[in-house]
Amino acid sequence: MSSRRFRLIRHQDVSGVSGTGPVAEGVQFTDGAVALRWYGDYPTTTVWDSIESVVAIHGHGGATAVEWLDPESGPDPELRLPPRESLPPRPWPDLHSTTERQDPDPLHSDRDLGPHGAAPPSAGPSSRVFR
Repeated sequence: MSSRRFRLIRHQDVSGVSGTGPVAEGVQFTDGAVALRWYGDYPTTTVWDSIESVVAIHGHGGATAVEWLDPESGPDPELRLPPRESLPPRPWPDLHSTTERQDPDPLHSDRDLGPHGAAPPSAGPSSRVFR
């Protein structure tokens, strides 16, 4: 299966916020995860584990339906993803494990600024340039 587009169609506005008709669009990815983008005055994008999760939260007992825009293509025989349920829970890796934060601009370091963004008082003239 490749990613598949859909819309949420609201038949009854239970919450009184989104109105009726098409209220969101989304895509279901190959592994079953869903990205959902809401229309309206407060557009928001959310990510869900499955279309079933979206319907459980936003379906309001049948007041909202999923309208698939792409046909279900079936499994992709060349793509061998393990079932999501079989993956063990894992914490995110520490991608920023350095002993000290690297200063990208040592001549203009935030560490040299006072509590209000000003240069700290000095005993004499300084050759340092402050922004």
